[in-house]
Amino acid sequence: MALTESKIKDLADKGFDKLFKKHREAWVELASKARDFAQNNITAGREPRADDIAKGLYPMLEVNQDLRRHQEDNHARGQRYVTWFVE
Repeated sequence: MALTESKIKDLADKGFDKLFKKHREAWVELASKARDFAQNNITAGREPRADDIAKGLYPMLEVNQDLRRHQEDNHARGQRYVTWFVE
């Protein structure tokens, strides 16, 4: 899983890069929780791959109020933005 240049530009156009920087610690904490979940529940203790981590991270971000507010404020409510932000 990787962001294409087109996805990066689309996210930047909607200010997701600024959102990430503003709440960096919160995103890192959520990603860490998703990584631990994947390692304990998906990969049987082995280091999880990015796609495995994304499976746990997506539902956490899908309901995150900061992300939802940003989507609303920037007319970016499409599910693709959550998926790309996870990536």
